[in-house]
Formats: sequence, structure tokens, C-alpha cells
Amino acid sequence: MCRQSATVCLVKSPSLAGCSGLSLAERLVRLPDPRHRRGVRHPIVAVLLIAASAVAAGARSYTAIGQWAGASP
Repeated sequence: MCRQSATVCLVKSPSLAGCSGLSLAERLVRLPDPRHRRGVRHPIVAVLLIAASAVAAGARSYTAIGQWAGASP
């Protein structure tokens, strides 16, 4: 798990070499999923895109992201 900011991880990740022209979703698909199989219910790309959308909409905490995700269609 990266201990730096998410931006640094997305830029310096070796799995993202040569992704400069791709959309956010296409970049996220290439990231490895660090979660264990047990308990995984949603694809990591969906979780990250929802979190990114919530933050873009103004969410500033995990709780706010969860509330935004629950209220979105």
C-alpha cells in the first residue's frame, strides 16, 4: 500500500507506465487490487470511481463519501 498521496501513487505506479493518454477509469483498471478476496463485493474500479466522484462533488471525509454514494442514483 502506498503511504504517499494518491496522486503520487497513480503517477509513479509501475503498472501505469505509458498511460498518459488514458481516462481515469482506464488508468484505474490497470491498478492492482490490494484487497483480499474475502469480503470483496464490488470491483475496485467502481469503488474508486465513486470515491473520486464524491470528492469532486465536495465530500471531504470517508463518512461524506459514503453518504454521497448512498444518496446517488
